[in-house]
Amino acid sequence: HRVVTIGVHRGLAAASRAVQAHVELNPAAWQSPHLMREAVHTAVAAHRVQVVLPVTDRASRALLGEAFHGALVAGPTVAAYEVASDKALLMQRAPELGIRVPGQVVLEQPSDLTAVSPRIGAWVIKPARSVVEHDGQSLSLSVRFAADWAGVVQAAATYPLAAYPLMIQERVFGQGLGVFLLRRAGQTLLSFGHRRLREKPPAGGVSTYREAVAPPIDLLQRCEALLDSLVYEGPAMIEFKEDAATGQPVLMEINARLWGSVQLAIDAGVDFPAALVAATLGQPIPEAPVVRLGTRTYWELGELDHAL
Repeated sequence: HRVVTIGVHRGLAAASRAVQAHVELNPAAWQSPHLMREAVHTAVAAHRVQVVLPVTDRASRALLGEAFHGALVAGPTVAAYEVASDKALLMQRAPELGIRVPGQVVLEQPSDLTAVSPRIGAWVIKPARSVVEHDGQSLSLSVRFAADWAGVVQAAATYPLAAYPLMIQERVFGQGLGVFLLRRAGQTLLSFGHRRLREKPPAGGVSTYREAVAPPIDLLQRCEALLDSLVYEGPAMIEFKEDAATGQPVLMEINARLWGSVQLAIDAGVDFPAALVAATLGQPIPEAPVVRLGTRTYWELGELDHAL
């Protein structure tokens, strides 16, 4: 394939020797879905692009479901993306399929917090969506941690109204486990798993060092059933924490797009991006690959951040 990247900064992807061109994105387009769509329209026409791969939530929200001069956007439907990205809805749907979720309280508005009795324990404050649109602009919303209920109240007060509903979840301690799937027409085309060995921040976040593992068969089947219930097709990374107290996986979220540690899957023999492009173009994908379990990759700058 001839690869073209687009972004505000040249970044790691554009530095690859496999990339033939890079399109600079106006910083204003990073904040505005409308301007991002216009920029992609121009780039698609200029470079005769056939497939557009959104690799962030901002790009997915702006580009999925759009038509760009005949180019196909690789990923789920807009409806499936919205449902899979709604963490509050997932926490309701998953237990019906035998998937464990953290204990939580959902706040529909800031005043709801006053009706919740203070509790003992460590907490995670998590907006139901990672990216929301407000006044025509995209807002990225981060997860925060609190050691006690007073910290929950303090952290919740820092979120804008657009961040609601807000989830207050009991914090699960343990290693992260990811189940990666590529789905089409109710079938799994590719599957993979990884264990997070280190993250940034260390309390929980993106992986900086990870290992290829085989996801447990029963967990894989539950993940497939969860995506079926969402009528979901495309790439998905279903993220869990293995509860250190029970050893059981607990659902955190679904990344309804290609994920940051996809390089580990490629290094281990499972090329999700190539298969996604083939599936989008209606081409056959290679037979199920032999996964090199135990393969590890690390992100140098992320490891430095973890250490700091």
